[in-house]
Amino acid sequence: MRVPVSPAVASGQLRMLGVLHHILGGLSLAGAVGFGIILVFGFTQEAADGFTDPVGLATIAVFGVLTLGSLIGGALCIWSGLHLLRHTRPGLCTTVAALLCLNVPLGTALGIATLVVLQRPDIRALFDATGPRR
Repeated sequence: MRVPVSPAVASGQLRMLGVLHHILGGLSLAGAVGFGIILVFGFTQEAADGFTDPVGLATIAVFGVLTLGSLIGGALCIWSGLHLLRHTRPGLCTTVAALLCLNVPLGTALGIATLVVLQRPDIRALFDATGPRR
């Protein structure tokens, strides 16, 4: 049997998860900058060669996808962190937490912890108390 948690403790747990989402989102955006630098460097090298090397073109495509994925993932993580802090949009927070599980190893740990916390009745009550805000 689970001991009931006070709303202040539950709110503090959501605040901690929101901050951790912001940190992971920032790390993801920093990774996107690194991928972007490599992408620009590879693009300039391939442009100098006339875009004739298929391996170089494949590398540009891979780093383009990595850059875009890191940008989108980082933005979603930060957006979800904002909603965790405001106790709004539990569906968005749950979806992003599930997607974070694909980001091994830090995202997996944060995603599982967020999913576990969001399933608790006291946390759901906090989201219901604030109501949907747009």
